[in-house]
Amino acid sequence: MLAIAGLVVVAALAYAFRPGASDQASSQVETSQSAIDRAAEKAAKNAVAGAKAADAVEQRLWSNGQFASKVPPSDGVNAGTSAGSAVALTFDDGPGKETWDVLALLKRYRMRATFFVTGQSVVKNPGALAAIAADGHVVGNHTWTHASLPSLKAPQLKAEIADTQALIEQETGHKLTTMRPPFGDFTAKTNAYVRARGMLPVLWTVDSNDWAHRDAQTIATNVLNSPQLKPGAIILLHDGPINRQVTVDALLMILDGLVARGLRSVTIPELLRVGPPSIARPGDYKLSDYATD
Repeated sequence: MLAIAGLVVVAALAYAFRPGASDQASSQVETSQSAIDRAAEKAAKNAVAGAKAADAVEQRLWSNGQFASKVPPSDGVNAGTSAGSAVALTFDDGPGKETWDVLALLKRYRMRATFFVTGQSVVKNPGALAAIAADGHVVGNHTWTHASLPSLKAPQLKAEIADTQALIEQETGHKLTTMRPPFGDFTAKTNAYVRARGMLPVLWTVDSNDWAHRDAQTIATNVLNSPQLKPGAIILLHDGPINRQVTVDALLMILDGLVARGLRSVTIPELLRVGPPSIARPGDYKLSDYATD
C-alpha cells in the first residue's frame, strides 16, 4: 500500500510540473483577474450612470418646465394651475437663524418649499443653502440687498441680481430658474434682464403679512382663511433676516391647515410643471403694497 501511495504522489508531482503547467495556471489566474476587472469596470460604469440619472432628476426639480416658458417675456407668474392639490410655500429674505426650524417643520410634514434668499443673508449664514437644497427644496434669487429693481441703474442691477445668482449657484450647485423681485416691483425692462439670465419672476397669491404681525395666530389665519388659498396658490412668508420665530410658530398651524384641506406644498418649479400658470404683469404689485424691511 505504501508503495502504491508513493507512486500516486510521484505521478501527481510529475503532472503538476509537466511542461506548460505553470503557464496554464497563470492563464487561469489571468482569466480570473480579467473577469474581476470586467466586473469592476461594469460596476463603475453603472455607478456613473446612476449618479448622472440622480443628478438629472435633481436638476429637473429646479426646472420650471414647458408651461413657464410660455410666459410672455415682460411678465412673471403669481400662481400655478388650479388643477390638482398643490400649493407653494415660499420664504423670503433669508436665510436666517429660523431657517433651520422651518426646514425641520417642512421635513416633519414631508412638504417642500422655495426659499427666495438675499445675497447678504447668504453670506451671514454659511451652510444654509446647502441644507435647503439637501432637503429637496429650491432656492430662488431675491437680490443682494432687497432693492427695488426699477430704482436701479444697469451696474446696480447686475450687482443685485447677477452677483446673487452666482453666489447661490456656487453654494447649491444648481442653475437658478426663479427670482422674486423685492416688493413685487418690476418693469418690462428689469424683467428682460432677469429672463435673459434664465430666471422667471415669481410673485405670490396669498400674503401672510408676517412682516407686519407679531401674533402667530393672526399670520396663520391670514393664510388659512384667504379666499385665494386653493390649488395653485403661492404663499408668501419670511425666514429672515430679522427674528422670525413668530413665523415659525404660525407655520406649524399653516401646515396643519394645509393637511386638513387636502393640500400639499411643492416647490415653485414643481408647481409650474403641473399646468399653465397665472400671469403677473409689471405694475400688478406696488411698492406701497408691501413692507420695506
